[in-house]
This record gives sequence, structure tokens and C-alpha cells, in this order.
Amino acid sequence: PNYPENIKPLSENNLATEARYEMGSTLKIFNAALVFDNEIDLTNKNFEISKGYQITKKKLIEDKHIKEKEINFEEIFLLSSNVGSIKLIEEIGIIKQKDFFEKIGLTSKLRIDGLKIVNNRKPVQWDEQASKFISYGYGISISPISLISAYSSLVNGGFQINPIIHSGQKKIRKKIIDENISKKISLLLEKIVNEGTGKKAKVPGLRVGGKTATSKKLEKGEYSEKKLITSFIGVFPINEPKFITLILFDEPTKNAGESIENFGGNTAAPTFSRIIRKISPILIKQNYFSSD
Repeated sequence: PNYPENIKPLSENNLATEARYEMGSTLKIFNAALVFDNEIDLTNKNFEISKGYQITKKKLIEDKHIKEKEINFEEIFLLSSNVGSIKLIEEIGIIKQKDFFEKIGLTSKLRIDGLKIVNNRKPVQWDEQASKFISYGYGISISPISLISAYSSLVNGGFQINPIIHSGQKKIRKKIIDENISKKISLLLEKIVNEGTGKKAKVPGLRVGGKTATSKKLEKGEYSEKKLITSFIGVFPINEPKFITLILFDEPTKNAGESIENFGGNTAAPTFSRIIRKISPILIKQNYFSSD
């Protein structure tokens, strides 16, 4: 603010409500919710991932970060498998996917008094191919506030969230997801932090759940091999969800001493941990005493 001449045009936008991103692996959790919501028996099934998945004639999707040839339902999320996500949506079906995205508000206009909010951008043709891309977080662009709102409904017992920026506005509680499904999602998110890609999001003295994401950035109709968007969406305390936080990096730089590559797990997840360590004792008083 002291140097207004240096402010770039885009930096004046509220990126939480006025920007759209292809959110990558954070969307994979909606596959789990779809399985639970439709009572599809996939939780005990193994999925072969070693050969990848030929999603178009030119594009082979692979899980190069996963050594196992087969993984189970839970490991699709713990290890963040793209191939496993596609195979899940093949079992679930495009119609159920579209209906669920509509139910949790990802395809409708989000309104908040006093704020300008961009519409999420759906695929031009939501066909079988688009459905598979969406299953692992591509092909649909979502605003951060929209993602936060949808995730809130997944973990808060299944209630629809209408974000507000001031108190006094009447809240209408509308149930859109079964409470048992919400509990299953919360347990899965906690397991991702304890055992999966989100280990660096752990916070001493606090039960946390969340999902990492790493997505290639779209430039002039092509996905960049160098520019990334990394993120972590986290909920705490996950056993009694009260707060949700989205950390998102647009083109993060290399992490000195950590990794030559950037992922949601080594950029956004540890940043989430550092932020929550500082603010959780303010938000949750007993965390003063339970924290190391």
C-alpha cells in the first residue's frame, strides 16, 4: 500500500472469489463422496494402476509416484492416484457425477452479499472424457470460495453452506448429504494427513484432515510442464469440524533443502501446518494446553 505505483492490475482482485483454478487432486475427494452417497460397493475392490490409463489417443495418464501395481479404494486417496480416480468414475458413471456436483453447488452460481464472485467454468461438453478428467481435478475451473463451500458440506454433517462476510444474516440449514457419509469423508481426510500425501500438514496437539493437490497450469490451451498450482485444503479439528482453510500457491518456486520438485504436499501442506499452529490456540482455547 505504501507503493501504489508498484501494484499490478491483477493483484487488486480478490483471488478467493474472483479467480478460477483447475484444483487438481482436491477434487478426488468428491469421488469418495459419490461412492458413499450412491452406496456403490467399491471400498473392498482393488484397482490395477501399473499400466496407466489411455484417456485420449495421445494422452496416457500414469501414477509414476506410486510403486504398487494394485491399490485399494482407500489408497487411491492416500496416495492420490489419478488412474485410480478415473477407474472409480468409470464405475460410478457420468450422470451421478454431474448430479452430485450440482447438489453440492459446484455448478451453480454462488452469491455473497457485498462480493463479486466469478462463476465456475464447466466443460463445454460434460461427456465421458470430460468426466474422467474431472475425476482427478482437470477440465473444470473453480473459485477458492466455491471449493471451500463444497468441502464444508462434505465434513460438517452434510449441511449446505452459504458463505457470509458479516453477522446478522439469517442462516438456513439445509441437509444435502447424509451425516454418516460426512463422517466417512472426515475419517478419510484425517487418514490422508496421518498416513498419506498430507503428512506435512500435521499440527501438534490437533486432529487435522485434508487433501493435497498439484496441477499443471493451463496456458494458451496447453498444460505447462513447468508451471504448477499447488494447494492443500484442511479441516480442523477433524473429529468435530469447525474451521476450514485453503492454501493455494500459483507457480510456487523451488523448496531449498526439501525437494527439487513442488507438490501440494511439500508447499501448501507445511504452510497450512505453520499457519494453524499459530491461529488454533486463538480459535480453540484448549489448544494452548494440548500443543507441544
